[in-house]
Amino acid sequence: MKLGRRQFLSATAALAAVGTSPHIFAMQTSLGPTPDRYPIDAWKVEDQRFSDYMIFNSPLERHWSGGLWTEGPAWNAVGRYVVFSDIPRAKQMRWDESTGQVSVLRDNVGYSNGNTFDHQGRLISCEHNPARVLRYEWDGSTTVLAERYQGKPLNAPNDVVALPSGGVIFTDPGYGAHFDYEGKKRDLELETAIYYVDDNLDEPIMLTDDIFKPNGIVLTPDGKGFYASDSAPTHFEEPARIIRWSLGEDGRSVSDRQVIVTSEDTIFDGMACDVDGNIWSSANGGEGIDGAVVFSPEGTLLGRVLLPEVCSNMCFAGANRNRLFMTASQSVYTIYTATRGA
Repeated sequence: MKLGRRQFLSATAALAAVGTSPHIFAMQTSLGPTPDRYPIDAWKVEDQRFSDYMIFNSPLERHWSGGLWTEGPAWNAVGRYVVFSDIPRAKQMRWDESTGQVSVLRDNVGYSNGNTFDHQGRLISCEHNPARVLRYEWDGSTTVLAERYQGKPLNAPNDVVALPSGGVIFTDPGYGAHFDYEGKKRDLELETAIYYVDDNLDEPIMLTDDIFKPNGIVLTPDGKGFYASDSAPTHFEEPARIIRWSLGEDGRSVSDRQVIVTSEDTIFDGMACDVDGNIWSSANGGEGIDGAVVFSPEGTLLGRVLLPEVCSNMCFAGANRNRLFMTASQSVYTIYTATRGA
């Protein structure tokens, strides 16, 4: 049936009237429960200096839930996405900043845990089984950077940072070998330790084993040292610690070990640093502690970002590197901050 010009205009006007009716407008703008009042309860100031890092009207956003144990976030500035791991499901996931959507990036990835991008933009991942540090090349192939030390298999590489020289430093606590869940259960053949490796080495160099359970790792903003979390309480009658080491010029040696933070009620895991040198660490200690905990470079407790789930790791994301992305148990969260990632 053909419509005449007058009939067409009448029909168009009727449709426009329906589209702008109060009923339809209300449906389009009713998006759920009333938002939380600003400032949200997630911010917790422990030292007045932390007020400088909060944004009054920044909400805590949960973007996705459905993982088993999310870990290892790494920001890719070119693609504007965060790679993170769902370890028990052996998947690498991808959070797209522009859409807020989460999708599967890779499946069957060896129970990958920590991730980072090197200075050439290549993804480097720590895998629990097989226990190795893997690099994804531009052509889609992979390069195994480390899988054995002194002829013995690595425990289960956990977290990793990339140096400008091309080398990487990784922790090897063995968590992926304790149960048939985040890897394959087996006896550890090596001491838990922190290693350095690059393309010119046949096997990694042990930097230090003066740590019970080396877990998260992050470079200092100047790149001259790193922090590592010691989640000792999971297997030892020892407190949790955050320890700083200075790096040799070539990254192949460490010195000046300093315990920055010690805690009897909180276990630290993955970490990030901001441009002022503050340490933003994951925190596991129950309600009122779970989330992100922030320390000054000297170890003073500054504040917290509280989450309803145990937090495992974090990174700064976004074009301005001011959006804290947190992997937390089964979910991923973000919150805008008044600082930037180093």
